[in-house]
Amino acid sequence: MERLENPADEGNKAVAPDVVCYNALINAYGWSKVPGKALKCNAILQRMITQSTSGRNFLAKPDIITCNSVLNACAFDKANTEVEKAAIVKIVVDTLETFQQAIPRYGYPDHVTYSQVLYAISNQMSPGEDQYALAEATFWQCCQAGQVNAKVINALEQVLSWSRFSALMGPALLSREGDDKASFNVNLFPKTWTRHALKRKAGGNSKASRKRDRGYKVTNQGLKKLSEKSQ
Repeated sequence: MERLENPADEGNKAVAPDVVCYNALINAYGWSKVPGKALKCNAILQRMITQSTSGRNFLAKPDIITCNSVLNACAFDKANTEVEKAAIVKIVVDTLETFQQAIPRYGYPDHVTYSQVLYAISNQMSPGEDQYALAEATFWQCCQAGQVNAKVINALEQVLSWSRFSALMGPALLSREGDDKASFNVNLFPKTWTRHALKRKAGGNSKASRKRDRGYKVTNQGLKKLSEKSQ
């Protein structure tokens, strides 16, 4: 990538790497087993932002695929220590915030964005109030963005206890505690929650895998504050 970037420094924009090149690199890291891939992908994202905002290479401007690829790397990075996991959670929160604040310059966070954030919270945070609160805050941001769909609910169900999950789902939840899978109807959610989300199919009934009730209370706090507290 550095070889491709050098001509751009010399003004030869014809061979400058574009967002597709950078996204391919991030995606390759994200699906690899390379240690510390979340940090590597975040470094590429920051390089893209610097390149595009400085005017050195406008073609490097990130898009929502960039965002989702970085979040995917964070969600499935095999961190070994709590310090490493806390660093990944910070990247997740900062990345989401960067793209939310840059609307519409970098595109719009979508259902993939919010589901990847929820998977990262599930995989990189220890069970407890902080994890529950961060997941719930993410879900409400997704609702406000109108991006709730089955993929988001599947990810949310992986994080929350049954009591918290069922409270958020309300009448849209079709199954009971103890069922093998949680079944729900996205068409029963408020229309504002799903107005921009990709629809799976007519009818909208979906199922998610179940996890045991961990019994923690959720508080309603902001993403940034919760992320810093968990470190």
